[in-house]
Amino acid sequence: MFDTKFSDLTFTIFDTETTGMSPNKGAKLLEIGAVKVKPGLIIDLQDTFNTLINPKANIPYNAYAVHGINTSMVHDKPEAKEVLPQFFDFSDGTIVAAHNARFDCSFVKHHCEEDDITNPLNKIIDTVKLAKMSHSGLKSYSLGNLIHHFEMDIPLPDTYRHRALYDAAHTALLLTICFKKLIADDICTFRHLSKLPKTPIYLWK
Repeated sequence: MFDTKFSDLTFTIFDTETTGMSPNKGAKLLEIGAVKVKPGLIIDLQDTFNTLINPKANIPYNAYAVHGINTSMVHDKPEAKEVLPQFFDFSDGTIVAAHNARFDCSFVKHHCEEDDITNPLNKIIDTVKLAKMSHSGLKSYSLGNLIHHFEMDIPLPDTYRHRALYDAAHTALLLTICFKKLIADDICTFRHLSKLPKTPIYLWK
């Protein structure tokens, strides 16, 4: 993988929605959405993972105001201990990425530890860092700003900004934009990236 060209790899890009900002303060996973980017840096919207999660806890209004997920939507959905192994199966054999990876990874790690689930992932690409590396000088690297800056528009029925699948799909498009810019600058592999001052890889073990 280290010497394989970015364009020859398969990536899983995921996003989560939660009941709050910190699992250490009792917040729980509410949704996971993931999209594959196949060799050729092709986004495959036919190969996705998307499920709501029953947090077995109240959903605060300030969280609902962001993503629109309420208690009635999740009361009959599977718990995180059922969903995470399925997500790991979906991402198996791929390179995983997320925007602001520390946030999403903190929830995945917390639930794995809470439910004694083996976490097969030990590193992840943070597309915030990847965007800063490939497109320096932007005022903001929030996903919303990058969607606007790059004029991203992926048509996804029955979903919207701040739902996991929507954000995962647009993060996938961001990843392809960043890699294409790096490739144009003759940075084509992770070995090339490792020689740069900062790495976009977030270690989450």
